[in-house]
Amino acid sequence: MLLDPENLDDFVWADSAYSGECFEDLLRHGGFESYIHEKDARNHPLSDAAKERNRIKSAIRACMEHVFGCMTTSIGGKLTQRGAHAA
Repeated sequence: MLLDPENLDDFVWADSAYSGECFEDLLRHGGFESYIHEKDARNHPLSDAAKERNRIKSAIRACMEHVFGCMTTSIGGKLTQRGAHAA
């Protein structure tokens, strides 16, 4: 996960791999608003309301991820930039 305080928006969208209090605390400390998927636990399935919230988050994330996927595909692979000081 890349958090940049210079971004114009303060929303963070991520899947349930990034769920948990440690991530939520980090985001709050950085002034970000979390839209991370909720995760169920053994013997504690998600409520219907939590499943619906995850569905809404997934629909929005899919739109954003398709844009990045299209950009990646159009240049024939992943592109990374190195800073001037990187080796």
